[in-house]
Amino acid sequence: MSQVATKKKLQIRNERVKVSAYFHEQGSVLKGDAEGYCDHFEIEVVVDSDAPEKEIQKLIDLARQMCFTEKALMETVKVEVAHTINGKTQPAKK
Repeated sequence: MSQVATKKKLQIRNERVKVSAYFHEQGSVLKGDAEGYCDHFEIEVVVDSDAPEKEIQKLIDLARQMCFTEKALMETVKVEVAHTINGKTQPAKK
């Protein structure tokens, strides 16, 4: 958010973003069918500034539009994971 504020020439004194993530597991590790799930995220954005509230709201909206992490969480993205075990690289899994 501070990068966007700098580009928009808005002064902010303080900014905090609190993210709480909620997950759960299902299945059994011993049976080999365990899976992890992400249920949801809660995000709290706190900004202190002398700028008009409307401008700060626009700043927050634009910062969210530009956030790579939020986009990845909110949209379906391709994920490939490669493993290297004892120096041997395994093929990427989707």
